[in-house]
Formats: sequence, C-alpha cells, structure tokens
Amino acid sequence: MKRMFEFACANGHKTERLTDYEAVSFRCECGETANRILSAPAFRLEGWSGSFPTAHGKFEKSHLDKLKSERKANS
Repeated sequence: MKRMFEFACANGHKTERLTDYEAVSFRCECGETANRILSAPAFRLEGWSGSFPTAHGKFEKSHLDKLKSERKANS
C-alpha cells in the first residue's frame, strides 16, 4: 500500500512522495539521497479545549441561535 511521506536531502530540498511504507530514502533531484522525515500533522486542535475549531464554532452558533429564539419567544 502506498502512502504520502515527506523526504529531505542534505542540500535542504523537501519533497512529498507517494511511496511504499517500507521506503526510507530515494534519490533527490540534486543527486543527494533524500531520507524520510517526520512532518507536522495536517489538522489543528483548538488550544484551550482540545476540540476541533470548526466543531466548536458550529456548536457556539447553534447555541446562540437557540438562545436568541428563546428570548424572542419569551418577550
């Protein structure tokens, strides 16, 4: 099975490649050997609660809309 990995060579070139899981290096465009490196994850968590920011935003909006409709009904 092929997966996306990030590779870096000694000259500072960084490349993403779709390779087999076992592949740990390949020949870079500059001729150097590029080794597989760890890269940052592609998702972001909210700092204070650990939840996903889009989920929190949706919850907050629906909560505020509900409060607004309840206040309107009570007036």
